[in-house]
Amino acid sequence: MIIGLTEKRQRVLEIIDRLGIANIEQIVSLTGSKKTTAYYAVKELKKNGLVTEFKNIRQAVFLITKAGSEFVGELNFGFSRDNKAPNFAIFRHSMLVNESMIFYKEHLKEASFETERELLVNVVSDIGQDRRELKNLPDFVIETEETRQAVEVELTRKTPARIKKKLLNYKKLIEAGQYTHIVYLYQSLNVRRLVAKCAAEVGIEVTFGNLDEMLGGSENV
Repeated sequence: MIIGLTEKRQRVLEIIDRLGIANIEQIVSLTGSKKTTAYYAVKELKKNGLVTEFKNIRQAVFLITKAGSEFVGELNFGFSRDNKAPNFAIFRHSMLVNESMIFYKEHLKEASFETERELLVNVVSDIGQDRRELKNLPDFVIETEETRQAVEVELTRKTPARIKKKLLNYKKLIEAGQYTHIVYLYQSLNVRRLVAKCAAEVGIEVTFGNLDEMLGGSENV
């Protein structure tokens, strides 16, 4: 039987649920908790089956389980179906998405954020589509009083056709008023050049951000 959670542990669980996967430093940044508080919180959550843990070479990372998400009562699905550790590409991408959100949170004090997991649930509830069929959601959204920006963390070079398809969809969403800006965060200049070329051909304006410059070679990734 799952015990009741303190307010601080509930907050830690909610953040892990929103992100799906996070390390202790990211949990601390997004909850404002002390590191020891976050550590004991995840230890208790893990004991009760609400999160699961895997360790890469440098750090422990915590994944929301289906039981943990259902306990929160907002999204109601785990990070993965089998609670297995993600492969390196998914892990790296997820960590950089989290670090990017933290960066914007620290620099845009009045902004609010929606994670891909939250967007997924909202789209499914709005149109009744199976979430497994949705592949064109941004990694997260930044919203201010005047803007709603869709953010993509693009680490690998995709085919031009695939990028154009996504940009065309974003163009429609901007015209429909769902977003005001599209942001692509990158590490490779080749990725930036390709996205810029495709954006020009599609006729959509894209804002770019260099992840290495933004995050300063974060040790959390």
